[in-house]
Amino acid sequence: MLAAASSLAPDGLDFTGGYGDNIAIYGIGVRWDSICACAPLKSAGIDLRLAAQVAYWRGHEHPASNSSIWDFGLTPIFHWSGPDVAAIRPFLEAGIGAHLISETRINTERGFSTAFQFGEIGVVGFGFGDKHRYEVGALVQHVSNGAIKEPNNGLTYFGAVFRVPLQ
Repeated sequence: MLAAASSLAPDGLDFTGGYGDNIAIYGIGVRWDSICACAPLKSAGIDLRLAAQVAYWRGHEHPASNSSIWDFGLTPIFHWSGPDVAAIRPFLEAGIGAHLISETRINTERGFSTAFQFGEIGVVGFGFGDKHRYEVGALVQHVSNGAIKEPNNGLTYFGAVFRVPLQ
């Protein structure tokens, strides 16, 4: 059951950066924590979040017909919080969402065929500070069209995320 929200205001701000396949990724996003009041998940330490992000992809191959792309993503994320370890709390995340990219080609060889893409993300990190409301983590993300249309080069990148609370 989805939680009834008294406000649609996001709970936090996310800053991401990464690199893969000669492409640097810089993103900013918002997230909503605890979007599901699912007792069985909560009892296991799992929460459902929703993340919205805008990312700028900058290609590093020259010459290239297109050296940048804008990526707009929306991803539900399963977030597991571990036990407190001193002043930090470790967490794991996994999610699958939808992306819309501004161009279907970047660098010299990377083609996506469709503007609609799927994105899978995994994050390992820790929360710290007051009630562990700040988070930092290492991530891996794959974005591709899921073989809807060829070519489907996709993009896999590794990076980091830093999150701050808004409330």
